[in-house]
Amino acid sequence: MQQELLDIVSDLDDIAGILKNSFVERDEAVEMLIIGAIAQEHVLLTGPPGTGKSELVKRFAQLLAPARETGTEPEIPYFEYLLTRFTEPNELFGPVDIQTFQQGGGYRRLIRGLLPTAEIAFLDEIFKANSAILNALLTILNERLFYNGGRPERIPLLFLIGATNQVPDDPELAALFDRFTIRLWAENVTANHFDELLRCGWRLERERIREGFAARVDNLTTSQALRRLHRALNLVNLDSIRLSFNEVIRRIRAEGVELSDRRAIRLFKLVAAAALRRGSLEAEEADLHVLAHCWDRREQAEALEAILAPHLAARTRPAGRSRPTETLGAEIGILEKAAAAISTDIDLADFLHQAERLRREIAGRPDPAANALGRRLEGVIDTTLEKLT
Repeated sequence: MQQELLDIVSDLDDIAGILKNSFVERDEAVEMLIIGAIAQEHVLLTGPPGTGKSELVKRFAQLLAPARETGTEPEIPYFEYLLTRFTEPNELFGPVDIQTFQQGGGYRRLIRGLLPTAEIAFLDEIFKANSAILNALLTILNERLFYNGGRPERIPLLFLIGATNQVPDDPELAALFDRFTIRLWAENVTANHFDELLRCGWRLERERIREGFAARVDNLTTSQALRRLHRALNLVNLDSIRLSFNEVIRRIRAEGVELSDRRAIRLFKLVAAAALRRGSLEAEEADLHVLAHCWDRREQAEALEAILAPHLAARTRPAGRSRPTETLGAEIGILEKAAAAISTDIDLADFLHQAERLRREIAGRPDPAANALGRRLEGVIDTTLEKLT
């Protein structure tokens, strides 16, 4: 893969590291948000209230989008809105341009700063919107077009994230539900990780206390970079997993999942995005993991995991000999010194990226020394994050 693309993937590694260390038991959601951004496919987050869905999306968007500044246009415009059955179209799509209408210019909306100008959008409680909004969203999500006064306008939307507390069962919402290729479920954190939840959650709350609800983090990538990675999907070789993909889709449909042809094709694209996420132009069996998130009802998830298990077990590790224990120990020492010099979000992102790389390498070692290395590394990580809270 070209170094340019690898650099973008490395930036996404930094984003993943920050989010995974801020949100407990949300590693898979973080990865699927990133894969959705690469593939430009929409993501639906479902689950009970209070499970951090909105906060995760906002933090994710902040790491992709530079802060808004007065009088400037952000590089990745971000739009978010909480929908209710009383939400009016002009709240999302802008008010009617009365002056232009009076001058004979026809019916148009003033869309600046609203959903039709966004590259990343988050709509909370998306299925509570009225039919006028839902009908407009269908075209926006599927074709990236907004009909402004009857005239189609191409919009810059990369992808949209929706959130809901309940999966819809209304047939009138089926078309909108089908537009979300990725479906994620957010449960309350398990008891085993509750202490970690308190630590990470309190760190975020303390940030709010210090900075207020307007607190932001620096973005780590750009819309141009994401679009460049998206174009690289065309270079991914999917031949080796095509037959496996076909068989998995057949079995998923046999389980009763309403998988349209359109969504099946987009899931194939997600497999390519998963390969890019690994920094590879060759898809492998493990990239089929994205298919675990195509369920219609949450209770189907277990069956999907069983279907995918044989394919995910075939995951290959990078070729080559393991590095000596002394080398890894020295790198942990270097990482510990770097931790003491953290002063910006970029420093933190680089620390987390290096820590995650070492964590994965150590986890893949079969020798007994790996346990001691792992404990030492986790100690450095925990100490560093505690100092920053």
